[in-house]
Amino acid sequence: MPLYTNLDRIELGLAAQGIGPRAAIRPEQLFALDQWHYHGTEAIAAAARALGLTARSRVLDVGAGVGGPARYLAHTVGCHVTALELQPELHAIGADLTRRTGLGDRVTHVCGDALTYVFPDGCFDAAVSFLAIVHMSDRPKLFGRLANALRRGGGYIEDLCQRAPFAPSDLADLRDVVCANTITSQDDYGCDLRDARFGDISVTDLTPDWAPFAIERLDGATLACLGGVRLLAHLA
Repeated sequence: MPLYTNLDRIELGLAAQGIGPRAAIRPEQLFALDQWHYHGTEAIAAAARALGLTARSRVLDVGAGVGGPARYLAHTVGCHVTALELQPELHAIGADLTRRTGLGDRVTHVCGDALTYVFPDGCFDAAVSFLAIVHMSDRPKLFGRLANALRRGGGYIEDLCQRAPFAPSDLADLRDVVCANTITSQDDYGCDLRDARFGDISVTDLTPDWAPFAIERLDGATLACLGGVRLLAHLA
């Protein structure tokens, strides 16, 4: 999934702050560089509040990328986060940044597939995911595995959704450019969570909020069909 390019963007940003490629980093120096989703750390702080995370919480970040959300949670809340990322290049960057920020005791990086990686049942208090589940091929299976991995609490997801039927050219762009393997309506997203034993599901349409950012990347026809969604769910 060659979704991300210019993977040296973080090192270039650190260099602009006078920080060398192997130097120690204060976590705050990364906040503007390692959050590759809408609204950066504001979105992560909202997730922490919604899930009621504390320093005792154990959190799974699904599709962790370079580990920005995991480090932010570990630094600001004090919880332990397992950052699960499929792509080796992103995993390696994330593990190196975590080591350099001194957060290695609170963030564990795992390179693996969320659909197959084995977690003990009931080992997490919460799960988060930011713009990652859209890339996965079997969302119902993923949600079932997350339900088994949680001992209590719930999940917080921000992702893309479908608002209207896509034209063939839109589908090609979603497949080849966005690498979207599962993109459905908000209602279908919620149904998958319910089928996986999640309840008390809150669904928020983020499309009006995300559209100004997305319009720079996609044409108007595609934007009419593509939206954003936030889902908060707890084990039933």
